[in-house]
Amino acid sequence: MEDSRRSAEVRVYNQLAKALDDSFSVFYTRPWVGLDRLGNEIDGECDFLIAHPTHGILAIEVKGGGIEFDPERDQWISVDRGNFPHKIKDPVAQARSAKHEIRKRLKNSRRWNPRFIHEAQGVIFPHSERIKGDLGPDRPRKLFCCQGEFYTDLRGWISRRMNEGQRPQNCEDLGKDGMAALEELLAKPFKLSFVIGAALSEAAEDFQALEPSQYQILETISEIPRALIRGGAGTGKTVVAIEEALKSAAAGRKTLLTCHSRPLATNLERKLKDIKNLTVAGFHALCGHISRKAGVPPPSNISERELYESALPNALYRAMEVQPALKWDTIIVDEGQDFSTDWWIAIDACLSHGGHLRVFMDSNQRVYERAENGVHDLSVVPVRLSRNLRNTKNIHSAASVHYSGPEIIADGPDGLEVSWINAENPDAKLEAAYKELRRLVFKEEVAPGDIAVLVNGPAARTGFLERSGGTSIPLTDAETMALEDVVVDTVRRFKGLERPAIILIVSGDEMDGRELAYVAFSRARAYLCVVSSQGETKWLSEGLQDT
Repeated sequence: MEDSRRSAEVRVYNQLAKALDDSFSVFYTRPWVGLDRLGNEIDGECDFLIAHPTHGILAIEVKGGGIEFDPERDQWISVDRGNFPHKIKDPVAQARSAKHEIRKRLKNSRRWNPRFIHEAQGVIFPHSERIKGDLGPDRPRKLFCCQGEFYTDLRGWISRRMNEGQRPQNCEDLGKDGMAALEELLAKPFKLSFVIGAALSEAAEDFQALEPSQYQILETISEIPRALIRGGAGTGKTVVAIEEALKSAAAGRKTLLTCHSRPLATNLERKLKDIKNLTVAGFHALCGHISRKAGVPPPSNISERELYESALPNALYRAMEVQPALKWDTIIVDEGQDFSTDWWIAIDACLSHGGHLRVFMDSNQRVYERAENGVHDLSVVPVRLSRNLRNTKNIHSAASVHYSGPEIIADGPDGLEVSWINAENPDAKLEAAYKELRRLVFKEEVAPGDIAVLVNGPAARTGFLERSGGTSIPLTDAETMALEDVVVDTVRRFKGLERPAIILIVSGDEMDGRELAYVAFSRARAYLCVVSSQGETKWLSEGLQDT
């Protein structure tokens, strides 16, 4: 109404409101896209469409200003108040096209029972002088409503164009179904929500732009034989560890990349398969393989706990004594906070004289306060990572509740708010998480391969898998980590891994430590949903509202 360029249409709008009662419906500026006879895409628009359940439809084209027509050029012209000419489209042809297009679309409507109805077109020139006769064989006088008629007899002109009281015998009422069909065609409301899938895609682009800055730390440590690289979750420790391993191997150095977590090791092995000079293995698998190769396997008549805590690391140490040629020029340890103090002795034994040691370790003192005790005996030089380049700011804030240590700055986008779903018992939590998974995949357009459902322990994982047994959504675990499937696994097994979207099910007493909360929250790059009871939510989010 405030657009000065639409002053003529505003006048028509106001006059129609005065002239017509509520039995009429008027649709304003209804554009469409269609095809011509050759199949080319064309677009059109109807300035006003008048509809009546008895009298049918009238398509109206409006042209303001003085009106001229040049037959030699077949050009219509509108002359404004400043006497400036503007080329315009043929208003009669526009009105006629609009009528035909509305008829075609009405015929294809699921609400419409096809039948003949009265259809007409007309042209309103609200500023022009009265037309005294026909303007051509296809432009009879009756098509036009000019200034005088517009202000004094608009209702009569509409009545004559719609043949009120003298409708052709082959025409039926437009009817209520026709009015409903027109409303659905021309004025149907719709709402397209911002889907989470789009937010994940946007965040991925932002993080991709930030990734190269992570590698700057490699220049810092290039002259340091033994370095301890510490940083909070999301600071790129694994990304940098991989890059360092690739650079070392490419330089011809015999290189080892290892970690404690078997799923993380499996994932690293897949990413770095068949790289010359590079060995990638989980720590205990490495111990078993190398000790057997050297002929000094660990004893078999011991408990599983003793095997992993001491026997396998000791066997690796002895293997290096027996066959020093097995040693590596560069050793890179990821997630070093998970290594026991005694294991570092075996790691040191695997390093050749003058070799490079790179240990990547989490700096969260609240969780890993004593993790550095053993590695410092290896004369490592500490280096700090201080930028979070993996998590959105909102996820970083949620994880930071469970972090204490050197300050970490989140460089990523703000991202989506953390979603908290309240459920008070285990069954309700599983049901809520399954419902959220289906919502993400089927409504929010998130790819299954972008999602992980994390639980506190094996029992909860089994419960969720049973609950989702009939789903068409493909599921996998952290070790298999099929790229197209939703990962369902425990927080501990997913340590060191990540996915754009995480659904965390907090169940029982298994989540009473800050380590699991810190690890679980920071696995999500762009979307985090926490399913928990009110009490669990309170301690998991303590202080979050103040950050």
